[in-house]
Amino acid sequence: MKTFPSNRSNSFTGLQGRWRSLLLLVLMVLPTLLTSCSDNKPTIKGVILSYNEFGAAMLDFTEDDMTKAGFTLGDVVSITLDGKEIVMPYYDGYYSRNGEYLCVAYPTYPSICFTANNVGLPKELMGLEGHAVVVKMKERGGSLDVQQALSMKYTNDRKDYPDISDAEFANARASKADNIASGRLHRSSSPFSNDTGRAFYVSEYLEKEKVKTVLNLADTEEKMLTYDMPPYSRTLWEEGSVILCPLKADPTAEDYNNRLIEALKELPSHPAPYVVHCMEGKDRTGYVCALLEGLCGATYEEIVADYLITYNNYYRITPEKNPDVCKTLVSLRLNTCLMYYASVSDDSQLPNVDFAKAFSEYLLTHGMSKEQLDALVQVLTNP
Repeated sequence: MKTFPSNRSNSFTGLQGRWRSLLLLVLMVLPTLLTSCSDNKPTIKGVILSYNEFGAAMLDFTEDDMTKAGFTLGDVVSITLDGKEIVMPYYDGYYSRNGEYLCVAYPTYPSICFTANNVGLPKELMGLEGHAVVVKMKERGGSLDVQQALSMKYTNDRKDYPDISDAEFANARASKADNIASGRLHRSSSPFSNDTGRAFYVSEYLEKEKVKTVLNLADTEEKMLTYDMPPYSRTLWEEGSVILCPLKADPTAEDYNNRLIEALKELPSHPAPYVVHCMEGKDRTGYVCALLEGLCGATYEEIVADYLITYNNYYRITPEKNPDVCKTLVSLRLNTCLMYYASVSDDSQLPNVDFAKAFSEYLLTHGMSKEQLDALVQVLTNP
């Protein structure tokens, strides 16, 4: 067989040499590339569009924009505004203590916001519409445990709650705390606004329980005039049986307590039974009912138990099935309120507090007279 001379081996050797050189170059450059990529943290830039009624800055990008930029709920981020950098968690709800900063992708909000939980942004960060904002990753998943524990969703469809009563769906119930007279004090979601699909169920409950006076923690008169109210709710409103006390969500704020104490001074001049409500009957209602229950002698355990019923009604969460979630809820939300009213600085002190004494002292030093305080306790505790 005829053979021909070939340069194949020489060509192959040359090709190997070039590949070796290329490989060495890649190995030399790769660490630099990896370092560069690791420093290239997710960042998103935008502006402040407006501020909502709770003092949160609404930004011009959405949760989808955050996701595309590489952020995930539960990350720790920094927000830089006018040269000031603030580090905070990124959640889809208000899962932090009062006054702590957080970035929020709240389900009903049209865009991302950032705020100090329940208190709103400080004055120096207000009025900055149009100012540039930069959000940057600080720690991926740094607050994921809280996000996973508290990212609860509920629906407004009665069919989704086949195992509970209409009253439970309405988050409506009577307080059973210590000295409060049976059927004297109730709490619920809104009997006026049907935004959560529960107003008609609440109204039926109030009519059945013959509730005569409403302490409304959510609405102004202007809002009330816009509602298509259920029949019994409208009767209460038209009869002048609704005390309007619109509050934000920070029980430690001066304005919150000034308004609330004025409303509580007025309450004894109206007939019982009473109902306290906000929109969901969760936070503002929970704080006010905790104050009234403690004032009438309830223990810490009784206050906590009543507070957590709401989370079973909305989210099917109970201390027995979800102890860690309930512990986090109480620690982040309820305890902050109780510590403020009881003038204690540590959660661990709360089980030993004499709430009747502590809350009385608080009210007396914040504008309520002894006669007004006695009248309030009497209408709640006398059968």
